[in-house]
Amino acid sequence: MARNGDAAAMCLLAKRLLIGQNAPHDPGEAIGLLAAAVERNHGEAAAQMATLAAAGAWMPQDWSAALDFLVQGAEAGSLRAQDQLLLLADETSDARNTEVARQSINWRALRDEVNLQAWIDPALTRQPLCESPRIRRAQSFASLQICGWLIGLALGKVRPAMMYNGIGSHFTAERTNSDYFFDIVSADVIVAALRQRIASLLKMPTFAMEPPQILHYAVGQQLKAHYDHIGGAGGYGGERIATFLLYLNGDYEGGELDFPKVGLRLKAKAGDGIYFSNVDHGGLPDKLTLHCGLEVTKGEKWVFSQWIHDRTFTGSM
Repeated sequence: MARNGDAAAMCLLAKRLLIGQNAPHDPGEAIGLLAAAVERNHGEAAAQMATLAAAGAWMPQDWSAALDFLVQGAEAGSLRAQDQLLLLADETSDARNTEVARQSINWRALRDEVNLQAWIDPALTRQPLCESPRIRRAQSFASLQICGWLIGLALGKVRPAMMYNGIGSHFTAERTNSDYFFDIVSADVIVAALRQRIASLLKMPTFAMEPPQILHYAVGQQLKAHYDHIGGAGGYGGERIATFLLYLNGDYEGGELDFPKVGLRLKAKAGDGIYFSNVDHGGLPDKLTLHCGLEVTKGEKWVFSQWIHDRTFTGSM
């Protein structure tokens, strides 16, 4: 496939090739097209390359390269790249968000302010909530700015959620909320960094993670009692051994996370993470992990959800 012509068209085609949308799934060709578009100073292509480098998708994972690509994208005028650099450097004041202010920002200098170590391997406290099953809380896992960013990525994109029954996904009255799944195009460096932070906290690798999702609950919506373990079903040959939930807001009523078999009911603050094992100490499905998301009675609830397997996940973000 030719790598010439308009950089915007090359970037658009590359994104389709990355996820096989109205085009063959051809990541190698996609990366070539993105590289050619970056050479033509296309900001969105650089932002997409940053995501690939941060996620280690079809290339070695390289956080420094990801930041360099964000700088290229920011300098080329990509708001997506600029916003991510501002978030990563914790520079999110309103004074930085005007067009005039952004024109004066030295994006390469801002890149040097990013503390990658604090991002991908932070010093977080694990608060034990239950030992059987193993349930933990990580307070202030993510900033309110990051939580708002994630909600923004999903706004207008959530769809009625389905339940997985070990064979396939289907709609059911047991689940009335909505969700939004990330792929390698809709995700970004922020999402990749959060997944790395989850991996550091749980001591589990990112390559064992399913594509993350955003869960949304409006008033009256809920997810009734269920298990997250799948017993090797679905052709993946593995088990969902852990679930991580990042609460993106707290200004709602109801909507608690309930574990009825152990009498534990939780409501986290915005930015807090709650995670639990879906298997027992022997690696078998833990029947005590039965849980539900209770009905929201006021406001709306947003959660970032990440399942982790016991082996390399054969799908992709």
